[in-house]
Amino acid sequence: MALGASTVYVLHVGRIESPLPVPARPWEVGLVAFEIARRHRFHEEMSALPPGVQVHVLPTGSEQLAPGLRQFRYRGRKQVSSSIERSYTASAGYLAQVGEARSR
Repeated sequence: MALGASTVYVLHVGRIESPLPVPARPWEVGLVAFEIARRHRFHEEMSALPPGVQVHVLPTGSEQLAPGLRQFRYRGRKQVSSSIERSYTASAGYLAQVGEARSR
């Protein structure tokens, strides 16, 4: 935007669209607090956009996972490949809709 961009595409890696669970264990408090901080930063950045800038937050295509320790566990190649494929499919569909809307 500092160089004059008027359209921005955001490829986020978080779970900004999923609800946060009430933490039940001590370590979950830290995970939820971290997630709150991440979401706060995202919303701060989005609210500070200059007028006229159009932002597209690309969908992840993933199932809604609540913050937890499993997000830090090693993922096998098959899981990563399927996650990439879901994200690609969801983002391609979204971008196709954006393109259709622009051509109208």
